[in-house]
Amino acid sequence: MAESQIELLLIDDDEVDRELVCRLLDSNHAVREAATAEEALAALALHRPDCVLLDYRLPHADGLALLPHFTRASLPVIILTGEESPEVIVQAMQQGAQNYLVKNSLTQISLLHAITSAIEKVALLRDVDEKNRQLRKLASALALAEQRERRRVSQILHDHVQQILYGIQMRSQLISLDVPDDERVREHLAALQSLVNEAILTTRTLTVELSPPVLQNEGLATALQWLVSHMAEQYHLNVTLEVSADYKGPNDDLRMLLFQLVRELLFNVVKHAGVSQATLSLQDDGENLVICVADCGRGIASADGASGSGAAGSGFGLYSVRERLALFGGLLKIESQPGAGVRATVFVPREPILLV
Repeated sequence: MAESQIELLLIDDDEVDRELVCRLLDSNHAVREAATAEEALAALALHRPDCVLLDYRLPHADGLALLPHFTRASLPVIILTGEESPEVIVQAMQQGAQNYLVKNSLTQISLLHAITSAIEKVALLRDVDEKNRQLRKLASALALAEQRERRRVSQILHDHVQQILYGIQMRSQLISLDVPDDERVREHLAALQSLVNEAILTTRTLTVELSPPVLQNEGLATALQWLVSHMAEQYHLNVTLEVSADYKGPNDDLRMLLFQLVRELLFNVVKHAGVSQATLSLQDDGENLVICVADCGRGIASADGASGSGAAGSGFGLYSVRERLALFGGLLKIESQPGAGVRATVFVPREPILLV
C-alpha cells in the first residue's frame, strides 16, 4: 500500500520562493499555497495540513504574528527566512515553531528532514500531552475515590463504632451498680471507663478529620461555621466569617473538596502566617461561588511558593487542591507579598460539571 501524502501549507508572498520549495519536494508531498496571511487563514479554515512552511515576512504582516494561529492548533511550523537572524529564530522557537530554514541555503535534504522532524516533534508533544491528561484524570479519579472512601469510613465510625463504644460505656456503668463493693473490681471498672472514653474521643477525632458529619447534612455555610469554631478550639486561630451565599448543591464531592480546601488554607495560616487572626468569606458573584481566606501575616515570596505547601498533618497540598478544583471548572488564586499576608480566593461555577 502506498504511503499517504504529507500535506503542506506553504505561505510565502514570493512566487519564485514558492516555486523553489515545490521543486525541492518529492511526490510524497502535496502543497497548498498562500501568498498572504488572509489566504493562509482561509486555507486553514478549509483544511488542516500536516505541516506549515511559513515565510517570516508577508504583506501587511510578519510570519510571527501568524504563527500563534498554527501553534494553538498544534500544527508543526517551519519558519522560512531570507537571512539567518538569531533574534528571529529565538522568537520563533519561543512561540512554538519547530524549526527554521534559510532560503538561500535550502536543499532538498534539509527541507525534507526539517518537515519530517517537525511532524515527529509535534506528534511526540501531542502524545506526551495526552499521557499527561490521562495521568491527571487518573490521579483526580483516585483522589475523588479516596475522598469518598474517607466519607464512608467516617460514616462507619460515627454511626457504628461510636455507638458500640457508647454501649460498652453504659454497660460498664450498669456493672458498677450491680457488683459488690469490691475495691479491685471498682479499679478495673474505672480503668475500663477510662479506656472507653479515650476510644470515644479518638473515634470522634478521626470522624472529624476524615469527613465532618455536619458536611453530610448541612450546606457549606454551616460546615464553615463549625470549622471556624474548631480552628479556635484546637489551634487558637480566631476566624472572622462573612457569609452572603451558600452551597447546598447535590454534589457531595465538591462540598467536601471546598471544605477541605478552606481547612487547608486555615491550617496554612496557623503554620506559616505567625498570626492568630484570619478572615473567611463565602460569596456569590453571579456566576461563581467565591470563597476567600485572608490573613495579615508573614506572607510568601510568590504565589507559587504556596502552591505545593501542605497543612500541618493534613496531607492535602494546594497543588492537589488546584488539580481537584479543575475537575469542577474551578480555580484557586493566591496573592501575597512578604510581610503583607496572603489572600487566597477560590472560584467555582454555581452549576459545576464534573470533568472526569
